[in-house]
Amino acid sequence: MRKLIALSSAAAVAATMSFASDADLRAELEALKKEVAALKEQTKGLNAKKLKKQMSQLKVAALNDNIKWSVDFRTAYDVIGYKDINGNSSWNQIFSNRLWLGMGYAPTDNVVFKGLLSYYKAYGQMTNTFGANFNYFDWVVNETPNPNGELRVKEAYWLYFGDSFLGADIPWTASLGRRPATDGLLASYREDQNPKSPLGHIINTEFDGASFKFDLSNVTDISGMYFKICMGRGMTNASIRYAGITPGFVYGVNNQLVISGNGSDYNKVPGYESTDLAGFIFVPYDDGQYSVHTTAFKAWNLPGIVFAPVAPTDVTGDGIPDYQGNFKQVGDLYGAAISLLAQGVGDGISDMLDETNLFVSFAASKTDPQDGNAMLGSTDKKTGTSVYVGANWPCQLIDDARIGVEYNHGSQYWRSFTYAEDTLAGSKLATRGDAFEVWFNKELVGKTLTAQVRYTYMNYKYTGSNGFFADGGTPVEVDSAQGRMMGAIDKAQDVRMYIRYRY
Repeated sequence: MRKLIALSSAAAVAATMSFASDADLRAELEALKKEVAALKEQTKGLNAKKLKKQMSQLKVAALNDNIKWSVDFRTAYDVIGYKDINGNSSWNQIFSNRLWLGMGYAPTDNVVFKGLLSYYKAYGQMTNTFGANFNYFDWVVNETPNPNGELRVKEAYWLYFGDSFLGADIPWTASLGRRPATDGLLASYREDQNPKSPLGHIINTEFDGASFKFDLSNVTDISGMYFKICMGRGMTNASIRYAGITPGFVYGVNNQLVISGNGSDYNKVPGYESTDLAGFIFVPYDDGQYSVHTTAFKAWNLPGIVFAPVAPTDVTGDGIPDYQGNFKQVGDLYGAAISLLAQGVGDGISDMLDETNLFVSFAASKTDPQDGNAMLGSTDKKTGTSVYVGANWPCQLIDDARIGVEYNHGSQYWRSFTYAEDTLAGSKLATRGDAFEVWFNKELVGKTLTAQVRYTYMNYKYTGSNGFFADGGTPVEVDSAQGRMMGAIDKAQDVRMYIRYRY
């Protein structure tokens, strides 16, 4: 009887608990239904695609919406030597620091901004800064150690990428700004960096301008074919602001000013025109190993130093005649080059040959004097030529190192635009004569920390290799009576050693 009572009591309790649980569950379910209904009311009108876009923008703002910076810092030691035709020689040693701060930002998939700030300075104060204005000439301002060590803009441009051009399957790019125009293809090997826009054999000069590149490989079915239009302005014909206010030079009078003109700013300067350049780069073939690169251009209203018609005198007392002259525009110049490049020799012959680069390049220049002026010392049109060959390969004795040898020869009237070449003894590719170079690049800590030892030797046959386009660029035979009277430089050498940090 007790057992039956106990079982009955347990069944009653279980039934009560079961009914209570169902009621609680129903209450919780009703509460959840109300919460879902309230949530639906709150989110009414929200667009899923819009919400996704907002989340994407938030992610970009939080993680990617900022300029990316890079650092390239080099400490170099140069030993520079000159020997003139009379047997006199001079040597100097220069320590320098060069800092490049790179920046880039891509707000969308088809628009990119690129910039490069530059600081290049010899150690300490330079002794003689007279005439330093040409050290700050716009074409070379970031490629010469400047006495004040300013941080300047070397590159600043935007780049637009298009998928097709006028409905054709031609990917294209457009760019405006201070373009990357130094250390181009071939010259880039000695500098241990990726090549910039122009062919380094004939153009290595900073400039402001534009470029438009068209990838023709899809429509021609020829590997790597492209055509690129380049244009730039090397000198703007405009006076500076307050050009009519100049310092006075009366002895004993402080803060004297000479006021002239009517106060108008940025007017044209009489006797000058803007210096412009336009041309193209055409690559007819590039399969990643073997490639052909061509370029042609015309430059208008090029400047130079025109000597005054007075007898030279030895003003500086160094035994070499000094000349008076004016800086003026004298004419136009045509230039062209074709370069053949092999990035790897053969296919699987050996590991060394697979990593060997060979190149040969031919270039020509032609002057076109205007208004009776002389270019390179002549009122006639003069043609100059240059040959440039080189090879570089992995060092077989030392890991993570490369060796390069290069040679170039320039004729009597050869004139290149390689003023920004980073060789303190003078541009080797501008040499009217023969230039030889050997370099050794070594990775110390990958590409982050590298070192270079380089030797450049230039044997001049004619003067004016590093001059501009007027009388200062006149080719006088070095080994001649006039050359000896001038104390013309016969040979120049530059030994460079550097340590370079990149991140």
